[in-house]
Amino acid sequence: MRELYVVGSESTESSVVLSTDPTNPDDGERFFFAVTDELRTALLGDTAEPEAPAEEPAAAPAYARREPQQLSEPDPLLTTPLSMRPAEIQDRIRSGATVSELAEEMGVAESRVEPFAHPVLQERARFAALGRGAHPVRDNGPARLSLEAILATAFAARGLDIEDASWDAYRNEQRQWTVVVRWSVGQSDNTATWTIQNHMTSSPTALPSNELAAELTDPERSSSPRPVASVTPRSDDDTRDLPRIVPLNETPPADEEPREENDEDLLQHPEAEEKPKKRRKAVTPHWEDVLLGVRSNTKRPRK
Repeated sequence: MRELYVVGSESTESSVVLSTDPTNPDDGERFFFAVTDELRTALLGDTAEPEAPAEEPAAAPAYARREPQQLSEPDPLLTTPLSMRPAEIQDRIRSGATVSELAEEMGVAESRVEPFAHPVLQERARFAALGRGAHPVRDNGPARLSLEAILATAFAARGLDIEDASWDAYRNEQRQWTVVVRWSVGQSDNTATWTIQNHMTSSPTALPSNELAAELTDPERSSSPRPVASVTPRSDDDTRDLPRIVPLNETPPADEEPREENDEDLLQHPEAEEKPKKRRKAVTPHWEDVLLGVRSNTKRPRK
């Protein structure tokens, strides 16, 4: 439908000139129509007042009796500026937040958040469907069945129905997509999570990220702690020698009893390290000593 504008300079009481260009009427297409009585009646309606009896005064028009309508104040939920940028809203939604949570946090209506959250919610639904068909990883490797098939069996064994559980997905702090399964049993709410791996391949896997998820996907997994080996108490009359811990810079003596240190030993300065002895140079004997059999060094070596 095209919008037309009245050309007031050329319109009269009996005819109206219209143009498609409001700024330059001469540049746009121009239209003309005559103002007839039928047109006036259609636009204004029948405004003729019924004749009042002579003895009664004429009734005031309806618009005169109508009270002026008070202007209502704008709804702050619709006019309050958003405190988050669109990119921040989408990041929060992608991390698991809901539209109602963000709307309540910013003090605005949910309808103002939904346009930014809609594409991200579709992305979360796509990864939730991907997690249903992923193969859960067990201790011996990925399972042959899908996560949804294994959970259906695990739920049936517990007297539950997998159809009562809700599936969702979000991206965690490590920027890994996580599939979430939530269900209620009595007054308790349960949540099991798996990290989706290899989601860009044809065989994605789901790695359990909490204990409940591991128990559901791996029935053979034992949650009981490992037994601790018992320690035999050592009696006082046990004469077996214990190994002595020797520092790296200390050479353990061969047959020396450990000496108790007293306070005087602790206050004394440590003995200076003994400097290594210089190696004696070999002395070449004179040829006369060699012929006569005289030793050049008559000093006996120290034992």
